[in-house]
Amino acid sequence: MQRIVIDGHEWEVPNESGWEEVLLEANAARERIFRSCTTLAECRQVVDELYAVFSRHPVSKKYLETNKDEVDDILSSIFKWG
Repeated sequence: MQRIVIDGHEWEVPNESGWEEVLLEANAARERIFRSCTTLAECRQVVDELYAVFSRHPVSKKYLETNKDEVDDILSSIFKWG
């Protein structure tokens, strides 16, 4: 695992190249949307936006949950790590 700090927020991700680009985009979304996350619908928008960011990049896409039967597997989804 590697730790990448962007604007004071620390991300822990697998030790693979390409993550900095993903995290720069994810951090921009986090900064833009998360600050106004006061309702459940707004917080859901944050999750949807981050999912879209992670699904656009091959290095992170492979860690997204692909099999709903394995939802309890802690390593099946990048979102389980946070």
